[in-house]
Amino acid sequence: MFTEPSEGRQSFRRGDSFKLCTFGHCPGFIQANLSILPSEFAEQFAEFCSNNSAPCPLLFRSSAGQHSAPPLALDSDVRSDVSTYQEYIDGVPGDAPVPDLLSHPWDDMVSFYLGCSYTFDSKLLDSGIVLNTPSMHRTNIPCIPSPPFSCDMVVTMRPIPADKVQTALELSLNMDFCHGAPIHIGNPADIGLEFSSPGVLRSDISDDGKIEEGEVPCFWACGVTGNTALRNSKLPLSFSHHPGSMFITDVLSENAPRLGDFPQYPPATVICTDEVAQRYATLSQNTAHKLEAIEYCISFDPGNRHTEVLVIPGELSRVCLELSMRATKVGILVGFPLFDSSPAEENDGIAGAVYLARALQAIGAEVVFIVDSTATELIKCLSECKSKGFIHNDVSFIEIGKDNTGLSEITDKDGVLFSHLIAIERPSPASDGKYYTMKGRDISANVGSMGEVFRAAYADPRVTTIGIGDGGNELGMGKVKSKVLSGIPHGETIAADVASDLLVSCGVSNWGGIAVAAGLYLVRSCPVHDRYRRRGRGRHSPPDIGHFLVSGEEDEGLNSWITELGFRDGCTGRNDMTVDSLDYRTFHAKMLGNIRCHTE
Repeated sequence: MFTEPSEGRQSFRRGDSFKLCTFGHCPGFIQANLSILPSEFAEQFAEFCSNNSAPCPLLFRSSAGQHSAPPLALDSDVRSDVSTYQEYIDGVPGDAPVPDLLSHPWDDMVSFYLGCSYTFDSKLLDSGIVLNTPSMHRTNIPCIPSPPFSCDMVVTMRPIPADKVQTALELSLNMDFCHGAPIHIGNPADIGLEFSSPGVLRSDISDDGKIEEGEVPCFWACGVTGNTALRNSKLPLSFSHHPGSMFITDVLSENAPRLGDFPQYPPATVICTDEVAQRYATLSQNTAHKLEAIEYCISFDPGNRHTEVLVIPGELSRVCLELSMRATKVGILVGFPLFDSSPAEENDGIAGAVYLARALQAIGAEVVFIVDSTATELIKCLSECKSKGFIHNDVSFIEIGKDNTGLSEITDKDGVLFSHLIAIERPSPASDGKYYTMKGRDISANVGSMGEVFRAAYADPRVTTIGIGDGGNELGMGKVKSKVLSGIPHGETIAADVASDLLVSCGVSNWGGIAVAAGLYLVRSCPVHDRYRRRGRGRHSPPDIGHFLVSGEEDEGLNSWITELGFRDGCTGRNDMTVDSLDYRTFHAKMLGNIRCHTE
C-alpha cells in the first residue's frame, strides 16, 4: 500500500504495478481521473466538464503536448505515472489496457485531470465507515452535452450503514473537487439501476455492488463519465486511465481550494422522504429550520379544534422535497361540498389549491385540477386564474361524477397517470363509507367518488399521494386516524378512512397550500438541495420568489374574487371575507406575511 504519491508514481513509471487499483492508497492526497484528447476538441471537452462538474471536476488542464502537471505533482509524466491506461481509436477501446503511453505522438494531446472520489474515501474510513472498492454503474441520468461529447452519468456506489449516511454527506459535502456530496441516495431504480438478485446491484463496468441489510446505497458521480464521453465522441485517438487506476497527486485534500473555484456549501442534512421506497434528499440545515418554523406557524389552531395533535413533525419538509425531486404531472383534488345550493363548496381549500398550482408550475410540473362534475362555479373560478395572474399557465380539469365518469382520465390499466395526487380540503369517506362535516353532518349526497380514486392512488407505489387538511375528515387524514378518533371532537364519526403517503395538517387548509408553495421556493433556493436535484449538472440559479408565492395584494385579490363568486365560509355559511370563521385581514393575511418572513 503506497503512502507517498511520488512513491506510487515511480512504481507505475517503472511498470511494477500494472493494473493496480489505487483505492485506499496515499490516504489524504487527491487522486485524479484522466481524459486525454487532441487539442482541436479541448474546448468542447472543457465545456462538457463545466456543464457536468460533479462527474467531471476539473483540477488541471494541460497545454497541448504538455506531459507534466505542475499544480498537481512535482516531476510527473502523465504518459507513464498511472498504473494502467486505456486507448481509444474512433471510440473503440484497444484490445487490452496498456502500462504507459510513451510510444504515442504527444505534441497535439491535451490532458484533463478530473477529481476522483477515492480522495474522500480516507475520510469515510477514518470516521468508522467500512468500505470496499466502490462498484461503478451506468445510470439513466443524461449529462449536459457539448458536442461531440455526450453520455449518461456513471456513478460509484458505496453501501453506507443507515446511521452513517449523515456522516458520509457531511464528510464529502465540501469536496466538489473530487465529486462532492452524493448525487443520489437510496432507491437505485430512480436512476435506472437494477438488482441482479436481492442485495446485488448489477454493473456492466465493475464488480456488482453488494448491499447488506441495514445499509443504504449512496451514489457519487464518477470520473469514468468523462471516459464514457470520450468513447462516445469517436475521436480518432484518445486515452484515459483504466477504471480504478488513478493519477495520484502531491496535493492534500485540504489544499484543494487553490486548484480552482470550487463552491462551499452550508451545513446540510439528509432527509428520508419515503421509508418504503427508500427515497432520500439533501437540504441545508438552515433551510430545514425555516421549514420547521413554517410548519409550526400553520399548526396554529385558532378554532380550538385540537388539530395540533394531527401534525406529523417534519412532514412539510418531506412534502416539499418529494415534489421538488419528482413532480412531473400533479393532480390537485379540491372542493368540499357543504351546501345544497350553488356554489356547494366551502371557500377553504380553493385559494390553497391556487397557491399549490402556482408553485408547482414554477418548478415545471403540469397541473390538473380534479373536481366534482357538479362544481360549475369552482371550475369557473380555477379556470380564470391564469387570466387574472394568480397562476402562470393554463390548467386542465378532470371532472368526476358520482357515476365514476372521468375516472379513465386519472387511471388506466397500468395505474394512475400522475406522479402525484394532492388532496386539499377534500372530504374523505369515514369507516362507514359516508362523508361528514367536522360536526358530524352527513354530506354524502353531495360528494363524488374522488375518495376511492385517492385510495387507489395511495395503493399504487408509482404515485405519491399528499393530503392537506385541518380537521381529520379530509382525504389523507387516514394516516393519523387513531389520533382523530382519540383527540378530535366527533372523531369516532368523522375520522377519515383514506390515508396518504404524506400529510400536511394545519389550522386552516389554505395555510397548508401556501406553506407548501413557500417550502418549494425554499428548497429550490437551497444550493445543497438544488445540486442534489440537478445531480451535479449545470449551475445553481436562485429562483424568483414571485414565481412561487403570491404577494399580499395578489392574495387579497384572489380571496376577494372567491368571495365575489359566491363561495361561503364553511363554519358560518356566510359569503364574506372569512375562512373557517376567521377574518381575512386579522388571520389569513397575517399568516401569509409570517410565512413570507420565514422565506427570507
